[in-house]
Parts: sequence; structure tokens; C-alpha cells
Amino acid sequence: MKVTPLEIRSHGIKKSFKGYAVKEVEDLRDMAAEALEEAAKDIMTLQEKLRDVSERNREYAANENILRETITTAQRMVDDLKTNARKEAELVITEARLQAEEIVRLAQSRASQVQDDIYRLRKQRKELEASIKAIIDYHSSVFLTEEEEARKADEETDKLKYFSK
Repeated sequence: MKVTPLEIRSHGIKKSFKGYAVKEVEDLRDMAAEALEEAAKDIMTLQEKLRDVSERNREYAANENILRETITTAQRMVDDLKTNARKEAELVITEARLQAEEIVRLAQSRASQVQDDIYRLRKQRKELEASIKAIIDYHSSVFLTEEEEARKADEETDKLKYFSK
């Protein structure tokens, strides 16, 4: 039974010749006691709920701090990963550039070597052509000389044959 403060204040107690009517005062006292008991129970219930809510609030605050720290740590890790990835990318690019420069240097060196080989082979070809031409010219002159000598020998043989007849 809920009793309000207004009901207690407005509760009329009959007066008797010695004061207030005992029965009504006792009824009012019982009513006030019941109201106080209910209020005490409500207060205890509310205090218990307040403790529970306060405890949950502390837990939520602790969880919030943990989450903030976790988010901060995760953000730092992401930033570190980005920084490391950037550094690795720069390193890969630098290595690729160095390799490209080395490849270009080797290609230029090889091209120079091939040009030198071409020049040397052309020189050898010209020398070989000159040598072959000299051999051909020599053999041609020897052949012409022998042909001339053979013709002369044939003429002399013909002369001798003519005279011998």
C-alpha cells in the first residue's frame, strides 16, 4: 500500500479529552511505518540498481578505455605498416632502377663489344678477300705463264715436227 506524504499530513486525527485518539495515532503510525518500510525497500532496491548500474558504467568505461587504446594501437600499427610499405616500395624501386641501370650498362657494353666484333670480322673478311685475290692473281699469272710456255712449247714441237718431216 502506497502512502503519500500528503495523505499522512492531511490525515485527520480526532482529538479527545486527553489528546489525540490512540487508535487513530496508532493507525497513522502503522501507516507511516509501512510507508517508511516500503520507502526503505524502494531505496534499497534503487541503491542496488544504482550499484549495478555504476558497476556496469565502470565496466563500460574500462571497455571504452580498452577500445580507445586498441584503436590507437591499431592506428599506430596501420601507420607503421604504411610507412614500412612505403619504405619497401622505395627500396624495390631503387633496386629496380639499379638493376635497370646495370642491364642498360651491360647492353651498352655488349653492343660496343658486338660493334668491335663486327669491325674485326669486316677487317678479317677484307684481309681474307685480299689474300684470296692475291692467291687467285698469283695462280692466274702462273697459269697464264704456263699457258704461254705450253703454247711456245707446242709451237716449238710443231716446228720440230715440221722440220722432222
